[in-house]
Amino acid sequence: MQKQLKVTETTEEERVDKNDKKKLTAADLDQVRRLEGFPLGRDEEIIKLSDPPYYTACPNPFLLNFVDRYGKPFDSAADNYHREPFASDVSEGKNDPIYNAHSYHTKVPHRAIMRYILHYTEPGDLIFDGFCGTGMTGVAAQLCGSPDPELKLQVEQEIPGVKWGARRAVLGGSLTCSHIHCL
Repeated sequence: MQKQLKVTETTEEERVDKNDKKKLTAADLDQVRRLEGFPLGRDEEIIKLSDPPYYTACPNPFLLNFVDRYGKPFDSAADNYHREPFASDVSEGKNDPIYNAHSYHTKVPHRAIMRYILHYTEPGDLIFDGFCGTGMTGVAAQLCGSPDPELKLQVEQEIPGVKWGARRAVLGGSLTCSHIHCL
């Protein structure tokens, strides 16, 4: 029996406005062209492979705008963040349809990653995965907003006071591309 992903409604604040779509230009590429990992290729081809601002086939020139919009400024005087180390047996099977969408030699099931995200972050927080691989961190960050009932019950027993809600993920699969996952 295949699981169906549930589409959840998002608040106006969480929803990405269609006006957020940007056009990637040669001027944008010039901002990141000297960064290590910038791809060899013509600007037109790099632009054609991109879906700005959320995915670019080069270091993402829109990343700072995203962090400015969704990030939370750090104030050492007012910050009271504290989490005990996450100490739980995290064992997840590898037979989930999302997990089996494609193979990768070091893939970790998204349901396992969700526990760490839920323990150490709050809804709406930014998650950075600089070695994204298969993108399971991005999947896990989004599914924190709509877990399946079985996982929700299990996690609520493991992590008392867990705060459900999607997180935003910045995924860098390599130096040559970056993805921004946002509701």
